[in-house]
Parts: sequence; C-alpha cells; structure tokens
Amino acid sequence: MMRHAREPRAEDRPHRFARVRAILAGGLVLGVGGSLTMAAWTDSEFGQATFTASSFNTESSINTGSTWADSTAVAPLVFAFSAAAMSPTTVKYAPFWVRTKTVSLDGTLSLQTATSNNTAFAAALKYRVVRYSTGTCDSSQFSAGAVYIVGAAGLPAAGGAALTSTPTVSTGVAANQSAVTQLCFEVSMNADAPNTLQGGSITATWEVKATSSS
Repeated sequence: MMRHAREPRAEDRPHRFARVRAILAGGLVLGVGGSLTMAAWTDSEFGQATFTASSFNTESSINTGSTWADSTAVAPLVFAFSAAAMSPTTVKYAPFWVRTKTVSLDGTLSLQTATSNNTAFAAALKYRVVRYSTGTCDSSQFSAGAVYIVGAAGLPAAGGAALTSTPTVSTGVAANQSAVTQLCFEVSMNADAPNTLQGGSITATWEVKATSSS
C-alpha cells in the first residue's frame, strides 16, 4: 500500500515561508558583503626619516693658536710656562686655548682640580686663571675687571687658589670652531715656601672638561 506525501497543512505554510525568506535574506546579505569586498581597492602612503647624532669635539693649543691638537690624560699638552727656577714670590704665565672642532655643538668648559706628583710642592703654589680676548697672556690680563675662572683680583698669593682647590666657575665654548676660548694661567710660589723645596720639582696637570649644551 503506497503512502502519499502529506500535503502541507495550512498552519505550516507561514513558518516555511518565513524560513525561506530568512535564507534568501541571508544570501542577499552574503552576496552584498562579497560584492563590497571584491570591489574595494587598496593603496598606501609611507613616510621615512633618517636621524643622525650630533657631534661635540674640542681641541686645544698652548702656543696661542699656532697649532692645535687633541690632548688626553695620557698625552697632555705641556704648558709653555717658563717654569724653571721657581722661588718664593716667583710668578709665571702661560696660555691655554680651547675651541670646538668643525661641525660641533657649542658647550661649556669647566676647569677641574689640578693633580700633581708632589703634595708638599703643591701646597706652596697658588694659581689664577682668566678668560681674555686680546693681548698677551701676562700680568696685564689679571686686572680687577678681568673674567676670572679661578681666583680673584689682587696679588697672586692673596687672590690665587691653592693648587689643590676645586674651581667652581665655568665658561663657554662656541660651536663649529667659530671662536676660541682663550685662558691665561698664572702660577706663583708663596712667599713662605719652605727651604725644603729647594731643588725639588712638581708636575701639575689640569683638565678642562667640556660639556655640550644639547
């Protein structure tokens, strides 16, 4: 006996129609979505920059700019003091010039505490340092209106600083070798230097520490 397919009942028809409509709607959504993806074009823009570090380099001269060189703690420049035959009240002078190299930032110079190989001799010495722009490095630079980096105006023994003292004043150095910072050193022996120093010697070393401004 054959069974005939059941005719859909009237109450089933709305539900079936709703399912068909939902499926068709879903297909439409998928179709629209696919269509938008297929039609989209892409393009990009790029930007790039290369950054290079700045430089800060200094060099120094002990002969008023006739020659320039890099100096180090191992190989310092030797001051042009006429430093032989020191005795009580003797005063000696020597220039020390500093400048930046080409393509260098500007900065500041700070004179550090001197080091020496003879503590007793160092105790009998005082020094002053001024910044000057013209003239010779001699006693004329140490006037009341001078720019003192170490010490102050007055007699060397009175206005000077002990060789072992720490200076506190800094001075500028111009960028790109555009100007020279000219320093004049004055070193004197105290009037009360002991006789035990006769025939002795001392090697004193100063560091001029340079720091870039940026």
